[in-house]
Amino acid sequence: MTNEGRYWPNIEHVSDQFKFLSFTDDLDELEIGCEMVNIITDGWQEGPVAAVLRGGLNAQAVLDVLAKAKVKNLVIFHLEEKIPHLEDVFLSSVVAPAHEMFDSVTINWRRDQSIWHLIKSISSDYSMLFLGAPLSISEIKPLYAKVKGAFAGSLTIVRGPLRDLEFDESDEIYKWIRARTFDASDFSVSSVLRNYKKKQGVKIVAILPSLNEENTVGKVIKTALDVKNVGLIDEVVLIDSGSTDNTVDIARSYGIPVYQHAEIEAQLGTYHGKGEAMFKSAFVTDADILAWVDTDIENITPRFFYGLLGPLLAYPEIKFAKGYFSRPVRVEASGIELGGGRVTEILARPWFSTFMPQLSGYIQPLAGTVAIYKDALLKMRIPANYGVEVAMLAQAVENLGLWSTCQVNLGEVIHKSKDVIGLSEMSFQIMQVLAELLEVNNRGNNLFRRVISAHGRFEMHAKRFPVTWRRY
Repeated sequence: MTNEGRYWPNIEHVSDQFKFLSFTDDLDELEIGCEMVNIITDGWQEGPVAAVLRGGLNAQAVLDVLAKAKVKNLVIFHLEEKIPHLEDVFLSSVVAPAHEMFDSVTINWRRDQSIWHLIKSISSDYSMLFLGAPLSISEIKPLYAKVKGAFAGSLTIVRGPLRDLEFDESDEIYKWIRARTFDASDFSVSSVLRNYKKKQGVKIVAILPSLNEENTVGKVIKTALDVKNVGLIDEVVLIDSGSTDNTVDIARSYGIPVYQHAEIEAQLGTYHGKGEAMFKSAFVTDADILAWVDTDIENITPRFFYGLLGPLLAYPEIKFAKGYFSRPVRVEASGIELGGGRVTEILARPWFSTFMPQLSGYIQPLAGTVAIYKDALLKMRIPANYGVEVAMLAQAVENLGLWSTCQVNLGEVIHKSKDVIGLSEMSFQIMQVLAELLEVNNRGNNLFRRVISAHGRFEMHAKRFPVTWRRY
């Protein structure tokens, strides 16, 4: 193959940067020891492009080639490394620069049995596949033959110049995501967790906030008691917020303590809202670790509890854990399932990326299933209404440090969803809380206006949502 840009129509002035070769060429012609990038390729083929990368110089050369080819949207697949240091190399040499070089980047961490299983599983989705070259030249053609057995599109293997490369280990967010994102199944051996709990000498309470949850509260309580019976939880309590259905009667039938949050520490007064219930719940227990699990979860399982508590028991340096879930909510236009809820994707995630980047690694920052050491909780201020979840998360990261927090996949959650009006009001309250956490001057505006137009006339609605902060 000649060294001409016509094989790759978007690359200009390639002669002094890239050397193009075919897999039928004598690869002894590879430029070694100079700044030339060697591209061994089947040729350019229009269609979706993906790269399967480990990290290092050759992986970085793949990024350079794709950027020069004016690829805008890059998909990267990465087989998780068994050696932690190699994951750091991938984060430093691939993940961080890729986000600077392309308009959008999707990185898929995979646990396939081998790279061949990975390539076979994605082969029908891409027209071109890019790999970094193996260690030695003699391994390139055998690698090509093996990959082509699973991939029918155009394959390109890139070998960069030999040089020293300083790996930047400063990108804390990516490293935190890899090290502090767990799955509940990581903590499913009860005897191990009991041993951790005994060594730490901690008392744990499961707190169940409720408001008119008669259809689901019984199953949530029963599941919590199942986990208590195997020795991972010391007590289960329900904090009710004035339910008018049978929620309280059902809870009492299980023999657990039931409190009305308005009656707890009555001399402090009371407010409406989940945040108030969570604030008040700290007064009814002497436990060292408090874990809140919502009572509206239809498909609750024990993993919600042991998954949430596991990191705090297995890693004493972790003081705050937030659960995240697979949510069966699909978007009509794209058909994708969101990682977080609608308010998370539309409001919280853009806000974090702009103003609070340390929180941008959380998959569902607004999820209400959390566990925290009580001494850390008592140093926080708690908003009485919506916004309590993100307020706790932001303060946990600020007060304890990012690495003292984590997130855990608890499985799938099926629960009630709000309509768009309810979500809009929730978003307004969360935004107010976030603004106050950043000490942004919002001029004290807590009036939320909504203008509706229909059939040639319009209506204006206004509702006030003051933010009330509670302190211990």
